[in-house]
Amino acid sequence: MSVYDLPNLACPIYGARLQRSTCTNCNAAYTRRYLKVQRRVTPAVALHSRARQRAARRGLPFDLDVSDVIVPSICPALGVPLVVGEMRSPYSPSLDCIRPALGYVRGNTRVISDQANHLKGVLDIEGLIKRAVASVDQRREDYARLAAYLDRELLLADVRRKAALAGAAGEEWAEVAKFLDAAFVRADWKR
Repeated sequence: MSVYDLPNLACPIYGARLQRSTCTNCNAAYTRRYLKVQRRVTPAVALHSRARQRAARRGLPFDLDVSDVIVPSICPALGVPLVVGEMRSPYSPSLDCIRPALGYVRGNTRVISDQANHLKGVLDIEGLIKRAVASVDQRREDYARLAAYLDRELLLADVRRKAALAGAAGEEWAEVAKFLDAAFVRADWKR
């Protein structure tokens, strides 16, 4: 018996033992359990797979590898801890496109909380600032944090674009990008 087998589950056709090779009910139960365990063990794979499906459905570019999807322990946008492997909640990890029109491409995605991703939607910085001004209490603070997050991610994307240049200028911009990335990660941990 593996960790994916469901304890105390009886097959309606074959009795107490699951018969995955011949029973579709047994195989479906096993598959559900397997996917649940995989979401807990390797959340980046699940996020990558769902993003690939969304990109295909919406006709967006997609060139991410699973290694490009890094799930932090704290949401870089709102500063809340991310909960992995549980039922979907506002604190579940979610793959965000920084610029939605560019799609799921390297340098344009970041894992943030589901709540932050829903609040951000397809808004740009100006839209987030307008929502922050129009909102009250916690929503105002959340929209302001999202605007700051988006501003810094756009800055980092611009620096990375310049780092791709050839020669000494590109190397200097690469050092700046490395420094900014590390500084932003440290800032996320301090929240």
